[in-house]
Amino acid sequence: MAAQTDPSQPAGKKTPRKRPPPSLGQRALRTVSQWGMAGYIWLLRLTCRIKIVEGRQHLEDSLARATPVVPCAWHQRLVPSGLFLRSLVDRGMNVGFLISPSREGEFMSRVAHNHRVVPIRGSSSRTGKEAMQALTEAVAEGISPMMYGDGPRGPARVFKTGAVILASRSGAPLFLVGAAASRYWQVKSWDTFHVPKPFCCFKIAVGEPWPIGTLHDKQDAEDIAEELGHRLNALCEIAQDANP
Repeated sequence: MAAQTDPSQPAGKKTPRKRPPPSLGQRALRTVSQWGMAGYIWLLRLTCRIKIVEGRQHLEDSLARATPVVPCAWHQRLVPSGLFLRSLVDRGMNVGFLISPSREGEFMSRVAHNHRVVPIRGSSSRTGKEAMQALTEAVAEGISPMMYGDGPRGPARVFKTGAVILASRSGAPLFLVGAAASRYWQVKSWDTFHVPKPFCCFKIAVGEPWPIGTLHDKQDAEDIAEELGHRLNALCEIAQDANP
């Protein structure tokens, strides 16, 4: 007997399988891990100190202008760079973070609100055009959106063109943040992610703001991105080698 096919599906194309909903145990584990992460962020904010080891004048000039910038860091240093940016909220910088539109992103959005930073909903890997539009609109509203040059999936320390395009479209200058925690755990991930330990020092090296202007073609954006990677590596080395 011949197998029956679904006439609504094109010939030769398989119907995609639906992912089963998470079990009660999976939902509980996700909830516990999310709240654990949120609590750990508070612990770091309360116990860690921040030390500017390079580029303090660039930072002060940017804060004095009170206009948006496009901060950029490596994904590996997301925690120290992100908490450094959070510390600037108290000095007038309106900091934003791109957060996935998923259910997990909804939780992270609430965490962002609790820390007085602006969640910008969008996925750079799934809805890149929509995310770029949201980021450009955020800058127009006075928000400085944190960008991770090699995120969210790498390759590690290969600077992509997203931040360059955002700076060109929005007119906000790129603002490189080299960050290093004096003590941390290293995760076995694509970027060997750093998890700072409580009571450590976040050492920060910032670069001079870099206005991009008009991009002439794709190669222009790629050349600038490559140069950004070199500069960010240099700042990270300065931060890493500095005394806490």
